[in-house]
Amino acid sequence: MLVACLFVTASVAVSAKDIVAKHSPRQPKSGEVVRITATGAALAKESDLSLQYQLVDPGHYVERSDREYKSGWVSVPLQEEGHTGVFVAELPASLQKHRRLVRYRIADAGRVLAPEADDTEPNFAYFVYDGVPAWRAAVNPTKDAPVSFGSEIMRSVQVYHFIAARKAVENVTWYEPSDVFDERSRHRYAHTCTIVADGNVYDHVRFRVRGGEWRHAMGKNMWKFDFPRGHHLEARDDFGRPYATRWEKLNLGACIQQGNYGRRGEHGLYEAVTYRLFNLAGVPAPRTHYVHLRIIDGVEESPASQYEGDFWGLYLATEELDENFLVEHKLPEGNLYKWDFGQPKPEHLAKGAPTNRQDILRFVAGYERSPSDEWWRQGVDLARYFSYRSILECVHHYDIAYGKNYFYYFNPVTRQWLVLPWDVDLTWKDTMYGSGQEPFFRAGVLRRPQFNIEYQNRLREIRDLLYNPEQTGALIDEFAAAISDLAGGPTFVDADRARWDYHPIMASRWVLPAKAGQGRFYAESPTRDFQGMVKLMKDYVVERGRWCDATLLGKAHIPPTPTVTDQEPIDFTKSKLLFRATLAAGNDAGETVEWRVAEITPGVANKSTRPRKYEIEPIWQQTGGARMEIPIKILEPGRTYRVRARSRDATGRCGHWSPPFQFTAGKLP
Repeated sequence: MLVACLFVTASVAVSAKDIVAKHSPRQPKSGEVVRITATGAALAKESDLSLQYQLVDPGHYVERSDREYKSGWVSVPLQEEGHTGVFVAELPASLQKHRRLVRYRIADAGRVLAPEADDTEPNFAYFVYDGVPAWRAAVNPTKDAPVSFGSEIMRSVQVYHFIAARKAVENVTWYEPSDVFDERSRHRYAHTCTIVADGNVYDHVRFRVRGGEWRHAMGKNMWKFDFPRGHHLEARDDFGRPYATRWEKLNLGACIQQGNYGRRGEHGLYEAVTYRLFNLAGVPAPRTHYVHLRIIDGVEESPASQYEGDFWGLYLATEELDENFLVEHKLPEGNLYKWDFGQPKPEHLAKGAPTNRQDILRFVAGYERSPSDEWWRQGVDLARYFSYRSILECVHHYDIAYGKNYFYYFNPVTRQWLVLPWDVDLTWKDTMYGSGQEPFFRAGVLRRPQFNIEYQNRLREIRDLLYNPEQTGALIDEFAAAISDLAGGPTFVDADRARWDYHPIMASRWVLPAKAGQGRFYAESPTRDFQGMVKLMKDYVVERGRWCDATLLGKAHIPPTPTVTDQEPIDFTKSKLLFRATLAAGNDAGETVEWRVAEITPGVANKSTRPRKYEIEPIWQQTGGARMEIPIKILEPGRTYRVRARSRDATGRCGHWSPPFQFTAGKLP
């Protein structure tokens, strides 16, 4: 819940209607007085108002279902400040201790007024915190010297605090594995916790481990959190920008690759970069951001053992595909199904839409009957499917062949189905698991002549504009900069490695040796560090790009590639810029020429306060002839742009985009 200003949802209990509670400071430090105010017309009618508070100390977490939750409240008077209608109580400085959770509620004669009885969070709360401390650890404490990670390093990734009982944390994480093939066991939330993110407290959040067959295999396992109704997470991206919608579910990926694939130490880049590639290519895919996870389940924050204490390392927050996802990605409300072991599982059912799965079952039965091209065009968003398939091939996202790791979404406006990606960790290496033969592929969509032309057009375009060493290389660097220092030196990823590479759990009976194991970070890195893992990804762009060109694009007869030049010197005082597309012989490129303008971010992709601009996303495009007028009004002074053109022949086959004509916009009229 947002503790800066907590609005209590109205209900039948009239006496609590419109009560607003606030506290200040929003996230107090040790020794600060906390002022709590309550306002609302209902309060003036009560005569014995009080503030009830409950102290939750580190290592002594109290769940809502615990007996201590019901009995552990202390009351202090809540008194009106003058005749202002503002009722105030102050909690003294002695109560504010580092890492302490303080819950509170408004009562009259012992009867709780706010939050209301039907509120999913039965109390307000704040978290006392003095800041993230420095940390000291060695990669292998038995033989390596410890390294100091200063507070500036530890604060370089946004912090989420996860406050819970130690027994609950450890049992859920390691000691009580669920049956991943049993639906009820697999999705059971057995405990609750408190999450603190960006200073906001979200109380009574349900949690469990997440993942499929390997959910308990790696030692550093993944988490899933279910936030109470009306109190969803207000998440921010790696640049500090809030998402358009709040998150009902929080998926935390462990950023630790399966040990037997040799790529441990990519620290979540495979997933983060892949999802971003899908989004850039126009395929809605989960947003992600990195999280520094701190679990408060013990008395000490930084005990002597580096494997104890609050610091749990680096995790990747991944957006859930649900109703909020549709809003975030500007998709109309439609039915959304996750394919889970070959069965469609409804993740969101739109109002007025079928609720018995008959829509998705009819669709699947339809494409299994080898329908006509027209059936596919009417019922499937083929343009996005071709983009989906292109990125899938570029990153080798092949773990999709066995009825899992994708969603189907029905767009009620276009009346078309769309496939959405999920679970993209086993990527960026040709020997990763899977055949890549998802249902549309097996149905032969890409073998249909006209569809194959359109697919190759899109793949060729993605190779020209996105999946190439320059653009994807910058994208990899952009994500790497969020968790490391590209110039070298101790960084957050080094702290994550020190926490987990030789953690005792990695060699225990609670893991699978092939998937876990100690000392496996950076095994295939040429430099045995994170920068070497980044290089492996960049090298893969070159190698896989060549494979795509040779295997998927082959020797198709395509129109020649033009060259773009300015038809007259660029003059930003005019209303239009004039360009010409010519062939090598100096002839015009032809009658059907596609033009595009895109903004790019030049230079090295260091850590920034805003995301880079990538060429795959045009700001203007048009089909015409060999000469084109581009309106000046689409440009902004000081920004860098690229103009390109390509030819299209009578069969619909497109050639490569021309080399870019690049310029920086000057002062506009």
